[in-house]
Amino acid sequence: MIFLIYFIFTIKSIDTSTQVCNGPLGMTSGEIRDWQITASSTLWDSDCHEKNARLYQPSDRAWCARHKSDSEWLQIDLGISAKISGVLTQGRANKEEYVISFMVSYSTDAYRWQYLVDRYGNQKIFSANTDSYSVRHNYFDEAIIARFIKFHPIQWYSHPSLRVEIIGCQECKQYLGLPPYGKISASTSWPYRRRASCQPEDGYIMSNKGWCSRKRYKHDQWLEFDLGHPSTVTSLITKGRGDTTQDQWVTKYKVSFSNDTRLWLYYKDKSQIEPKEFSANNDRDSERIHFLNEPFFARYVRLHPVEWHNHVSMRAAILGCPHQDACFPGYFRVNSEAQCVENMAYKKQTWTNDRNRHQQSTGATTELKSRSARETNGDPSLAVDGLEESLDWSKCATIDNYFVRKPVWMVDLGRVTNIAGVMLRTWHGNNKANSSLISSSIYRDYLANLDRYNVYVDQRPRRYRFKNANLCSFITRTDQALTSSSRLHFQCQRALRGRFVYIEADGITDRWNKLFTAVLCEVFVYEQ
Repeated sequence: MIFLIYFIFTIKSIDTSTQVCNGPLGMTSGEIRDWQITASSTLWDSDCHEKNARLYQPSDRAWCARHKSDSEWLQIDLGISAKISGVLTQGRANKEEYVISFMVSYSTDAYRWQYLVDRYGNQKIFSANTDSYSVRHNYFDEAIIARFIKFHPIQWYSHPSLRVEIIGCQECKQYLGLPPYGKISASTSWPYRRRASCQPEDGYIMSNKGWCSRKRYKHDQWLEFDLGHPSTVTSLITKGRGDTTQDQWVTKYKVSFSNDTRLWLYYKDKSQIEPKEFSANNDRDSERIHFLNEPFFARYVRLHPVEWHNHVSMRAAILGCPHQDACFPGYFRVNSEAQCVENMAYKKQTWTNDRNRHQQSTGATTELKSRSARETNGDPSLAVDGLEESLDWSKCATIDNYFVRKPVWMVDLGRVTNIAGVMLRTWHGNNKANSSLISSSIYRDYLANLDRYNVYVDQRPRRYRFKNANLCSFITRTDQALTSSSRLHFQCQRALRGRFVYIEADGITDRWNKLFTAVLCEVFVYEQ
């Protein structure tokens, strides 16, 4: 139910007030394919086919209605619902045929149609062209959301002939799961010794190779796309294998989707009982795109080949709406413009190497350290609870050098993976502590001695003595790098394979007071 509500919200959110909608939607460029252009009728002339209803076609080409009647229409299927702000029109040049006025109707499903109306609620009549060469731009009073749009000629000169372009924007027609945000896996593939081709990562649409299953005749094969974050999927693209002299491609496939890889649902069109079978390719190089009548919301998408030519081999891509709002729990953005990626540390087990804390001191130091001991070792969710935006002091972990020279905080990711970087949200003395037991001045004194953070990745648990080979990255106080921002980004020089991520703190050695405290309010770990 939650996903259904979010899906409805996502589709409606195409109409964003901050997005500029003044670009051509693909009639002129050819991004709108010939099969997406239909008409009530066409004149028996090869130059008058509806596929010629594109601006700037050679001068004799345009869509020409068979009859000189105001019941004729030209329809464009945009594939994905778009925000439309206007249209461009042009006549049939050398024949001196053009439309003088027209009306516009639109729909999201090709069943329920409505006309654009004027301020009085009457069907609006747009003035079009005064010659067969010029391009006329008509703005809509208000932008509309539609997938299908129809042009209805009302008046014309000589014959109702028309070339058009549609102005607007399509947020939900973008590639999803692009590296580094997405990953591709498969049921089977060729062995490692043939890694030059046929691996799951070769199955991306922009590859010049292709994914190939290990078994030629097995019917339970699949190619899986991990989009990196739950997203609305609106269309699918497939292609054959590109790096072999043999012709190999998939001719039919089914689609399933999931948000957790445990519960999978097959895609079905409305009112269908059985999973839909999509027609795929007829050659190795042509792309075949399917626009979904019922977009779905998921993180994982699988393509299941049903029929194929010579071998189960394909390239594919998933299109849809990239997530623009705040990330879901367990996801984060490395920077404000990046897509949401999974936080591998979210709600995992944490640990520190300074468990034997001093409990006999007096004054504020005792309060500071006893609270620190309770927080760091008593709750396995400290600094990994996913509170990216708000600072909840009770969820911050603190480590210091009271009993150990270099205190270490560690998170167990639960499995070995390739770590690409770590984002640390910390407290550096500019924020006001929420606890009445601890004063901000005490933390400023402790943080004054903090000199360096080191981030290590290892495949086994350790307390100290980390190897240089396991060093992901480090940040020092040079140029106020530690205190200039509460968000510190550690990007590994190379991807490190491991299960355990360690954050080691170090302090200044030439001060009389050598105690320091490191405050970890949220730790984010992302894969390669």
